[in-house]
Amino acid sequence: MKGILKENQTLQELIIGIFCYGLLIQVILAVFFPLRIFRAIGLWTGLLCAVAMAVHMAWCLEKIVMLDEKGAGAYVRKTTLLRYLCVCVVLSVIAVTKTGDPVSFVLGALGLKIGAYLQPLTHKIRTGNKESSGEEPKGGE
Repeated sequence: MKGILKENQTLQELIIGIFCYGLLIQVILAVFFPLRIFRAIGLWTGLLCAVAMAVHMAWCLEKIVMLDEKGAGAYVRKTTLLRYLCVCVVLSVIAVTKTGDPVSFVLGALGLKIGAYLQPLTHKIRTGNKESSGEEPKGGE
């Protein structure tokens, strides 16, 4: 798993986007809603689940490319179901034990989607607006 995090630049940028989104939502929740700790626990638990899902997806993608088409489809379905079940279990535990806000948890878990949308922007910022194709810009054309 550590190798995936070190080598996969897109995953790193996705995680940065998830945490940037999390900070923004944390500020909004802290300013406009009471019970700050309760909501923060829910939000950051959701964000950690989003990061775990992102890492798990990257890990699964590395395995999927080694499988044939039929095996890859079955593996994708199995691992997707596993991720959803894990998130549902964590959400249920938070809701039943009242250790965090379930709505804030869902906002945090949605960080995976927001992080994916922010990844191109994160990439531009991280690479200093270099062209992502790896080619040198052509002058005079």
